[in-house]
Order: sequence, then structure tokens, then C-alpha cells
Amino acid sequence: MKKRVRNARQGRAGVIAVEQACNRLDLIWRNLLEEDVGVDGTIEVALGEFPTGKLVGAQIKSGMSYVRSETATSFRFYPGKDDLAYWRELSIPLFLFVHHPGEDRVYWVDVTHHIESRGDDPLGTSYIEFSKNNQLDAAFETYLHGRFDLVVYNDGQYAELRHELEKLVHTDGSGSGTVSVSALDLFVEGLWGLCSKLQFHSSLLSDIIRKTVRDREGTVPITYTFDRAVLYPFFTRYFNLLTKHHLALIDSADINNSLYAKLEYPAFIAVLTTNGRRFVEYLRSSGRENVHDNQFLSLTARPHVQIEVYSSFELLGGRANFGPFTDVLAIRFNPYLDYYELTHVCRKSPGEPPVEIVDQTVHYHELREYIANRFDEVDKDKLLFRYFDIPLSPLVCWLESWNPNPSGMPTQELRGKSVTDWAGFHDEMMAILPGAAEVTEPPEMAFPKAVLASGETLVRTPA
Repeated sequence: MKKRVRNARQGRAGVIAVEQACNRLDLIWRNLLEEDVGVDGTIEVALGEFPTGKLVGAQIKSGMSYVRSETATSFRFYPGKDDLAYWRELSIPLFLFVHHPGEDRVYWVDVTHHIESRGDDPLGTSYIEFSKNNQLDAAFETYLHGRFDLVVYNDGQYAELRHELEKLVHTDGSGSGTVSVSALDLFVEGLWGLCSKLQFHSSLLSDIIRKTVRDREGTVPITYTFDRAVLYPFFTRYFNLLTKHHLALIDSADINNSLYAKLEYPAFIAVLTTNGRRFVEYLRSSGRENVHDNQFLSLTARPHVQIEVYSSFELLGGRANFGPFTDVLAIRFNPYLDYYELTHVCRKSPGEPPVEIVDQTVHYHELREYIANRFDEVDKDKLLFRYFDIPLSPLVCWLESWNPNPSGMPTQELRGKSVTDWAGFHDEMMAILPGAAEVTEPPEMAFPKAVLASGETLVRTPA
């Protein structure tokens, strides 16, 4: 007697469940009638009566054998090596669907995104994690709209979005220096590339603070914090809003890796979606100020702070008198990529030549820990901070708080463009000038500064 292929009924149930869900949504399901070699069908996104031509592949698995390590919120699927190899070569996005017969629900994962975020890491997980929040429902259709840049809001939705971004606020500083920065401020200040892209780095926040307090009278206390516990929740909610409203094509996995694995601030330039670009036009038409391309970009780390450490300090006749130096830290900074270049010169005694003991690229929290570990116990009167740019950055804010005797910053010192802004402006102007042009730039500042506050001359000896 002829027998039915084992599990055929269960497998068919999965295909039917996916097809029925697509029929309920604005999605067009098409079976692949040829042999099954890794894709069971395609799904096309429609907008009402109009197909968009945006297709994804669908691989459907059905049955409890595909549901492993199940919890109330997730389960794991273990693909074969051949499956992963085939899926990696597909020219259209692929989604994996698992029909859970016990719950009669279909769950999904964007396999193409999973493979891209995993890369070629041989030590990566051998399974694909399914969230039970990802069901084949209207939220899946919304995800596809976002993936293909089909999300476009109306003016009412943009008004709600603007309110949501304005409502997310980070307040920092004290006294006359208190400043509130909203997620909308971050969005507007991050516009770049003729407002077609969105830039993010932690210095966006410090620059917004600087622009806010620079026109105030007198001095402001530099008490702004860039601690993880304070800023990570604010930044994370901002990134989530960008994703939720599909304003920019940001890589959430990479951002989370920077924040919670590397414990550093992310830095990225993301392309604005159609919805993001139209939101920019909405902000302009609704009267939001400064909605323009106000970001430069430079790949160069420029002189930022020089820290000089001396063996002694005393006031003579109201003037500072420093003894022989022990250490000099020359710190360059690139605010657009959020990294610092640290050169540390040290000598054990005045009679010995100074030796360069560190010359490397570091991130903000690494640099803070290095300085604190080396000099926390040193009398801060023996340390001299020399700022070589507009003195409001994550590092300068921390140095001012680390100093037990901080002084207010005159607001006139916070005005104008930074050294990096001027350099970026020059590069952009040269890029748009027609024809050939000869430009002579002034030589870059010698750094570290050789003449120290003690009157000594710094001559470095390589380690």
C-alpha cells in the first residue's frame, strides 16, 4: 500500500499557516512549485491594491522538533551547515518561519540580518534565537515596510513623532550651567551629508551643551557628566526611537555591542530613510530652527589637552611656581569617531631624560581610567591642564570634575568653531570648488608643546 511521506501533513500545515497570515495582511504569498532546495516561497509587500515589487524569500519549518530550549518568551532553532551556506548566497532577503503546532502560531527571524550581524565568526552561536514577540502579524508587515524603506508618515504622525523626540530629555550641569538636551536636538544637530544622513558621536551632546551656554553671561561651572549609568539609558531610548519610527538605517546590533560589550559610546553615520528625509522637511516647514546640514567630518585627531605633572608646586607672590616635571600627557582627539590619541612621556628624576612610555589610540573611558589610575593620588595642585581647543568635551568635563578645585569657565571661551570644525569646513569647501585650486594651509601646531610651565623644554626619548 502506498504511504504518505512522513511529516508531510505537519509540513503542509506550516505552509498553510504562513499563506493564511499573508492573506490577512497586505502581503502576497507565492508558492515555489519546483523542488524545495531551501526556499518554500516568496512574499511580496503590497500597499493596498498596489504591489511594490519588494520580495523576500520564505523558508518554513513546522513541528516541535524545530523548537529547542523553549521558554515563555523564546526558543532556539538549530540550522544545518548547508542551510546557512545556501541562505548566505541568496540574492533576496530571507526569512525563516517556524510553525509552533502546540501554540498554533508562526514565529519569524530575519535570517539575512542574522547572518550579516554574525559575519563569518566560526565561534558564533550554532543556533538562531526566536523571540515569541515576532509573530506573523501586523508587526511583521510593519517590519517589512521598514526594511524596504516604505514607511512614510503623514503630518499628524510627524507631529506626534516630534513630540515624542522632544519629550525624551537629558538634563545635566548645575547652577547657571544647567542644560536640557532632547532627542530632537540630537537628531537635528546630527544631520549631515546635505541632510541625507544622520551622524552620532558623544561629542554631539557636549557641542549642544556648549552652544546652549555660550551666550550666557559670566562663567559657567563645567559639571557635565558623561558617565555610562547616566547617558546610556538616554542614548539607548534615542536609538530605539530612530528604529521604531524608521528614520535612519542604523545597525542596532553594532550599537548595542559598543554600548554594552565594549562599554563605549557608538559612533556612526547612517543613511536617512525616505521617512527620515521627509521628517526633516516637516521640521523645516513647522518652524524648527537650525534644521540644516551643520556637521563637518574629519578623520584627523587634533591637539586637545596637554596634562603636565610636576614634582612640586607653590605660590610665590601670587604666581604659580612649578618644580621639575615628572610626566607629560599629550592628548589628541577626533570627536567624529570618538577616539583619543595618547602620548605619555615620563621621567623618574630631573637628571634623567624623559622617556615615551605610551603612544596609542584609546577610547574615552579607557583614557579616563588610565589617567585616574596613574594620578589619582597625586596632589592636583601639581597637575596643569592646558586646553588647545574649545574647552567643552567629554574629557574636559571629566578633568574639571576630577580636579577638586574646579573654576568656572568664561562663556566667551566657549564661542566660535572648534579646530576640527574649521578643518572639516576647509575640506568641504575644497571638495565643491570647481577646477583646480592651490591652497597653503598653516602648519599644524607642534604637539606636545615643548616649553612647559616650569620653564623646562620637553625633549622626548622613544621607549
